[in-house]
Amino acid sequence: MKFEECYAIIKEKFENKDLSKVDKDFSAVLNITGEDAGYVFVSYVGGKKAIEPVKHDKASVFVTMSAQTFEDLYAKRIEPFKAFSSGKVKAKGNIFLAMSIYKKLKQ
Repeated sequence: MKFEECYAIIKEKFENKDLSKVDKDFSAVLNITGEDAGYVFVSYVGGKKAIEPVKHDKASVFVTMSAQTFEDLYAKRIEPFKAFSSGKVKAKGNIFLAMSIYKKLKQ
């Protein structure tokens, strides 16, 4: 999967996601690695969503994965926790905030 496809999927999912259950502002950078690499910055601050295909140094959490891992997660061939615990997904920053938001969005 190419970065442009990853970005299009993330953008569609993020823009169409109801974030009303999220009670904390957050920002995240997703680093898609591989031959066709790129960054996606998403934020939800003051009830407003933003998404851009850029690297941003000030984010709550930084997540790194290959385009193949992203595709496997999207196709549900691997569970997020398994991808994280096996090292296919790496995260740094406010991991507890990221987990809290993920749980609220999965409800």
